This record gives sequence, structure tokens and C-alpha cells, in this order.
Amino acid sequence: MEVDHSSHPVVLLEMDEMISTDALLDVGDGSVDLHGRSVKRAHTGRWKASLFIIGVEIAERLAYAGILSNLVTYLTDVMHESTAAAAKNVNVWSGVASMLPFVGAFVADSYLGRYWTITLSSIIYLMV
Repeated sequence: MEVDHSSHPVVLLEMDEMISTDALLDVGDGSVDLHGRSVKRAHTGRWKASLFIIGVEIAERLAYAGILSNLVTYLTDVMHESTAAAAKNVNVWSGVASMLPFVGAFVADSYLGRYWTITLSSIIYLMV
């Protein structure tokens, strides 16, 4: 049985046309690092970056839950706001906190890039 290769062309590389090993180690999507060099697969992300992001997210969730549970009590007892005003302020705070990721996405996509945005926002988060 003969195979028809007309619909699926096969590319054969000669020995002098071999793909360099550096090209195989690159990420392959044209990504470059901070200095404009091609990004190597072995040095990108992996668990080092993942653990950093997971840790920041856990800290953010704990802080959000802790503040949310105590904010109405603080606003009514310490700041002497009415319950209705305190509830309104908590809802505004919750809404703003929910919309800030869109600001971060805009800054990351338009100006800083994702890693610098995460680094800068984490530094601001730790300082405040």
C-alpha cells in the first residue's frame, strides 16, 4: 500500500540543515528576557515563580477575609458610623478590591509586563 504525501508534505533535513540545540532549548514563541535575549526553557518560571504567586495569593485571600469579617465592627464601634453606612462602605471596599485586578492587568499589558507588575504590586502590598 502506497502513501500519498501530496496532502501532507514531509520535510527532510540534510545534515547541514540540522536545527541547532540552542533553538530547541528556546521557548519558541519569540519570548525575550529583560535584556532582549531569547528565553531558555530551563530557566523560565517553573515552581520558583509558581510558589511565589501561590504564596502571594494565599496571603491576599487571608488578608481579605480577615478585613472583611472585622470591618463593619470597626466602622461601627471605633469610627462611630451607623450600621447602614458601615455596610455601604464595606460593599464599596469589596467592589474596589474586586475591580483592582483589571487595573493590574491593564498596567501589566500596557506598561510593565506581568512579572514586573507582580513584583511591584507585591512590594506595595507588603509595605502597606
